[in-house]
Amino acid sequence: MTTLQHSAHVSVHLTDCAPEDADLVFDALRAAFPAPMDRKAEEHCVKSHTRANPMVWIGTFDVRRHGEPGPPPALHGAVTADLFGSERAMHDIRESLGRAFGVTEEGHTVPGDQEVQLRLELRGTTRPEPHTVAG
Repeated sequence: MTTLQHSAHVSVHLTDCAPEDADLVFDALRAAFPAPMDRKAEEHCVKSHTRANPMVWIGTFDVRRHGEPGPPPALHGAVTADLFGSERAMHDIRESLGRAFGVTEEGHTVPGDQEVQLRLELRGTTRPEPHTVAG
């Protein structure tokens, strides 16, 4: 992998959530950052767990390809998202998540000289109720 490819990839780790919510978050990210044509959408994400650790959903996204995200999905509960990648690529993922969900930053660290870690809490956004006109 070249430095350019590596710097455009962000690893997203989701925990503390229902499987349906993990699917909604990854669906939103796949729409915003579609996989190259030679990769299946399912290859973005894997599920991992052990008895000692809770379920973790892991996806890797390439921010060089931009898609058309759909309407914001409705999460059932809060989702913890840990992002790992370069500062620039992380900014793109953070912006996309902010358009789809309510986002609270819970921590930001620099574990390596070119990699940043960011922890976010994602929540469903509240949508305004449609207006009806009384006649």
